Amino acid sequence: MEKTKKISRYILAFLLPLCLIMFAYYLNGIYWGSTKSILASDAFTQTANFYASFHDVLHGKESWLYTWNAALGLNYLGLYSYYLGGPVTFLVYFFDKYDIPNAVYLITLVKFGLCGLTSYWYSKRSFTIAEWKHYLLSACYALMSFGVAYAEQPMWLDAIYILPIVIGGIDTLLAKKKYVLLFLAYSLLFLTNFYMAYIVGIFSLLYFIAQSYSLSKMNWHNFGRYFATIICSIMTSGIIIVPTVFNMFRTHEPLSKVTGLLTDNSGLWDLVIKNMAGVYDTTKFGTVPFIYVGLFSLLLAIAFFLHSKIKRRSKLVFGTLLVIVGGSFYLQPLDLFWQGGHSPSMFLYRYSLVWSFLIFWLAGKSWEAGLERDKFTKLGLFYIVLTSAAYLGSFGHYRYAGNTNFILTLFLVTAYILIVAVRPSLFNMQRKFILFLLVMAEIGFNSYALVHGTGIEWHYPATSLYNGTMTDINNIVGKYKGNAKWLRMASLDPISRDDSLNYGYSSVDLFSSMRNRPFQEQMNLLGFKSGGNNLNISYGNNTLLMDSLLGIRLNIAKGAISKYGFVEQQPSGTYRVYKNKYQVGLGVVSPNNLTNIKFQQTDNLGNQTKLMNMVSGSVSSTKYFSSVTPKIVNVQNTKATTDQSHFYLNAQNENSLQTITWEVDVPAHAQAYLSMFLMQSKSGNSTISLEVPNKNIVSNSNLSMVGQYLDLGKYQSGERIRFTTKIFGSSSMAFAKPNVILLDTKKYAAAAERLSRNSASLAISSSKITGEAKARQAKSWLYTSIPYDSGWRAKVNGRSVKTRSINNTFLTLPLAKGKNKISLQFWPEGLGLGALMSLSGIAVFCTITFFECKSRKK
Repeated sequence: MEKTKKISRYILAFLLPLCLIMFAYYLNGIYWGSTKSILASDAFTQTANFYASFHDVLHGKESWLYTWNAALGLNYLGLYSYYLGGPVTFLVYFFDKYDIPNAVYLITLVKFGLCGLTSYWYSKRSFTIAEWKHYLLSACYALMSFGVAYAEQPMWLDAIYILPIVIGGIDTLLAKKKYVLLFLAYSLLFLTNFYMAYIVGIFSLLYFIAQSYSLSKMNWHNFGRYFATIICSIMTSGIIIVPTVFNMFRTHEPLSKVTGLLTDNSGLWDLVIKNMAGVYDTTKFGTVPFIYVGLFSLLLAIAFFLHSKIKRRSKLVFGTLLVIVGGSFYLQPLDLFWQGGHSPSMFLYRYSLVWSFLIFWLAGKSWEAGLERDKFTKLGLFYIVLTSAAYLGSFGHYRYAGNTNFILTLFLVTAYILIVAVRPSLFNMQRKFILFLLVMAEIGFNSYALVHGTGIEWHYPATSLYNGTMTDINNIVGKYKGNAKWLRMASLDPISRDDSLNYGYSSVDLFSSMRNRPFQEQMNLLGFKSGGNNLNISYGNNTLLMDSLLGIRLNIAKGAISKYGFVEQQPSGTYRVYKNKYQVGLGVVSPNNLTNIKFQQTDNLGNQTKLMNMVSGSVSSTKYFSSVTPKIVNVQNTKATTDQSHFYLNAQNENSLQTITWEVDVPAHAQAYLSMFLMQSKSGNSTISLEVPNKNIVSNSNLSMVGQYLDLGKYQSGERIRFTTKIFGSSSMAFAKPNVILLDTKKYAAAAERLSRNSASLAISSSKITGEAKARQAKSWLYTSIPYDSGWRAKVNGRSVKTRSINNTFLTLPLAKGKNKISLQFWPEGLGLGALMSLSGIAVFCTITFFECKSRKK
């Protein structure tokens, strides 16, 4: 019975926050099987598609090491290390890919439940308080604002439920000199998500120092045990950490520069306003840290520093720790340090969870010492005055905090004061019950408000948007991919930028923090939009040359397309299918030394031309592109002006649909493109719709996300055409002067046919490629459309050959004259070393533990 009671208590601790967050989602129209999905923000583009790809990995359909279905080819272990680690993610195994929205929903709920379970476990072993108080504190911690507001990044939720285990391991080490728990906790943390492991690692080190000082246990023995445990844990997780480190060193981006002392948009009253009930500002840029863990927990935490029974030493050291974390919200150098030296792309202050844990810990210690009713009452009254001063004295600066948040906060604090002020002998059970219900109602309302705020800002998309066309796309992929492991295709009407990971085809598109950044930088020079820190790369709006060089076999679209060499096939549901007769396989034998290619920074059509001529063996002077200036014949809802090199649009308001009709003469045997390169925009989300009536073409593009070449169609004979662009989203925009690019289809066809004649016969099997390439002359090179990665190992005719890169873009190999047997195998760089480190870490830790136990027995 006692064992059953104990288990049931832990089950209750798991279910309490899970039910509260489930109810918060339900009130926002999200539940199991609902028409509205939980896939807000990055959860739609990234999480759902990454989970779908992981489903295929778990079912043996894809490789753990490499995927062909992201940015032409990507180190999958790197993707796993950031997005897919953690024990809960494996639940996707039991779901059909069609049902991934429900999988994300369930996994999110389970992670919130685990946050309640581990914080309850920690509270039970750390605070000597009544059972119902453990539930109250653990539920507040589990539903901290950081977790609820950033739930669309579910890989970060793992850190919230692992953090109490890590801190519990530190407490065990200091109290009992036992470190097995800490070793297991750190190992789980590092294996789950290296990024959050870095943040939790810094905080746990600070906590270890603070607690050691507080307990007067700062000695070399404890420090030695602590750092030995960390080292063994890192070594044990080496099979994930080491390849990830190698990958990040190779694909790193420069550290963010410190531009000032203070963080952007920080204000005097940030921490007070963000501790009001139900406050949601934004998870984009300009946000204030999400630090809320309940008002009662906050009051208890503040009372820690006023309590007469708590040692001054503890108040000093944990006050300092609180100042360090809180000061980081304001001081830019500290803020960057917590986040690895890189300014986040939205979802700021990703270390806010450690502040919330500190409040949870301080509240538990304060409650353990006992509630001093007079001090708590005075503290509550002071907090009411402070909140009033912050809200009223900010004069509307915090526009996202409304009167409802303010009044509700004052009501709750007043209620907590009254409940505590009543003598313990009066209405004891009733007071406890009311207090517990009130706190649960508070954190439940806060969760509802944050989910509601997320829905307004990011929108929770319809489930049908994810799986509504899944059958159509799966039919296309199944038909043309067959039993092969590789199909290069592109959707001109993508659902998201990571669709290919879901549906199992190889595409240029990708949106991910874990990417092959050097490759994407160079692809940007070939016209595939991937600017800034290269989080995105897009296939949209490029030329036929790259279709052939990349081996794009299919285009699918909901409307008509007119691309030379693309022959329409039988449609599949809502999609029209076009097959490229000029596509080549994965490799082409070239007579030229491809390592000599250097791309120009400002001439992507010149770079395409150079690459095509070098790979195909065409005369280097062959030019495929020419340009003409289109004539503007009509302008509506905007003012269009030009100078020598720029084109400007200025409308009266942001919601104007700026319509321009153009006219141009297209010669025979040409593929025409409108070049519209956006240089500056008042708004960052401008879209363009292109209509070419005589070709029945209607296309839509986000000007900041896709390439600059809008397809005007193919022309076998000369023709004067009119086309219309409709631009929406910004009242003021500046473009490079638009022109119409003309691709000579005769020259293109000749070059593409040379590619086809020299194509290598290569077969893909998971992360391995085998085949044969015939070189007609000595010193030939094998061109591949495989993104270059130092993890590739190559053999030619049984001998190991060093892989080379084409300007850090594609993988190439030297070939001998005649037949060459090719073998390529991808092993993430550092994987062997990481596996050896993992075994060594376990062996070293077991050895240390053995001798420690032996010493204790003596």
